Amino acid sequence: MDLFSEGNTVYVIDTSALMRLDLTFKRENPVFTAIWEEIEDLIVQGRFLVIDFVEQEINEYRGKEIFLKDWVNKWRKRLVVETDANSFNAARPIINEEYNTGFLKPNKQAEGKEEADPYLIGFCKVHNYVLITDENKLKPNRIPAVAHKNGVKCIDVYEFLHERGLRMERRKP
Repeated sequence: MDLFSEGNTVYVIDTSALMRLDLTFKRENPVFTAIWEEIEDLIVQGRFLVIDFVEQEINEYRGKEIFLKDWVNKWRKRLVVETDANSFNAARPIINEEYNTGFLKPNKQAEGKEEADPYLIGFCKVHNYVLITDENKLKPNRIPAVAHKNGVKCIDVYEFLHERGLRMERRKP
């Protein structure tokens, strides 16, 4: 399923980027219909994915916004993929290298919970997929920097929209 080439890029999105999409580009707002249609077309093509760890983070969200839970559940069969053994193996050195950098969240470590970030990077590294995140690009202990160190292309939501050729246009009189 490694389709990485012009026109066949596979995107893997993290929780922060899904939340950015939901907060900034509301699905029910007709102005943003094209964005969600593009994403859903990519899902149908198997080119827009969420790993099981991200699905778990979305399902554990306790806020009042439930759109993402419902949307991920609606698309689950085509959207959510299980983290495979090769991705787990690729995540181990990332976890070891980043253990004391602040990359791993102390509260999750204290609760003994796995977090999605190292597995997202491992999954994208193994399969040569593009990772979409909304995390800070300037901090060395965030997804973009750690992904870069591990040879994974990492973009934000706006770069994704640009790559897909999506833009708002003013209606001409």
